[in-house]
Amino acid sequence: MPAEPIIYAPADRPAVEVLVEGTWCYGVLRMWTPTDAGWVGDVQYFLPGETSGRLDTFSAEQIREDTVDRSHGRS
Repeated sequence: MPAEPIIYAPADRPAVEVLVEGTWCYGVLRMWTPTDAGWVGDVQYFLPGETSGRLDTFSAEQIREDTVDRSHGRS
């Protein structure tokens, strides 16, 4: 039986970084989808210096856990 997609509710979307043209960019993972070539993730990401997000699909190798503290002094 093929694996089912993993879809995250908005409040549960993990913070990730995605590799875009050689730069790791902050994003949120919306879902994982199995393909014949492996898993791919749909990520809303933000290019450095931009406030508008973009949505794209990335291979698992292009996605990593976000470990940067982006709170900027917020608690």
